Amino acid sequence: KLIDQSDLIVSLIPADAEGRPVLSSGVERELQHAHEAAKEVFVIWRPAAAPSPFITETATRVFRSADEAMEHFREAG
Repeated sequence: KLIDQSDLIVSLIPADAEGRPVLSSGVERELQHAHEAAKEVFVIWRPAAAPSPFITETATRVFRSADEAMEHFREAG
């Protein structure tokens, strides 16, 4: 319900101590729901490994850091 009320979604995917993504199936489902609802979906991907197609195909854009995301939002207004 909150996704449906939102203009856009920003999801932070952290890495564990070994650099692997800490990601639940619920987060993937929320990103998919937002994508299907035609919301802009932004992902901050911190793990060393590249994100899977389940992330990249539903995201409007994937950032490697919060600073990179903030710079994008500042430039976009």
